[in-house]
Amino acid sequence: MRAGTRRSLVLVGILAALLFAARTFDGSRRDDPILTDVRENFGLCRVGGGRNCVVDGDTFRLRGERIRIAGIDAPETHDFQCAREQQQGERSARRLQQLLNSGPLELRRSGRDRDRNGRLLRKVRVNGRDVGEQLVQEKLA
Repeated sequence: MRAGTRRSLVLVGILAALLFAARTFDGSRRDDPILTDVRENFGLCRVGGGRNCVVDGDTFRLRGERIRIAGIDAPETHDFQCAREQQQGERSARRLQQLLNSGPLELRRSGRDRDRNGRLLRKVRVNGRDVGEQLVQEKLA
């Protein structure tokens, strides 16, 4: 086999590996939308949860499925360490509720499918804006 042919085969192999790595096992791209144009009314989850509700500033339930917003961490509302964290957690949860109720949602994969607690990990957009980035900019996450 000629050196040029060998190099071409190696490049084709590398390209195929890169394309495969960018796709999930179901054939979709990792950043393909999972759900688009989702419109639900979100409340706040209290003890026992709910179908469409906000748990805290980085976690909510959509149609009963727990979803963790990828790439952010917000103060806790349930297992908080102090009164200040609880207050910040409540502010963050209420703001997430406002954002989720403000327009159609789009959920995208982001790396792993689920976190260690079994929640779906998703990038969430409302009206084209990244919800996680919005919460970080507002110093709520």
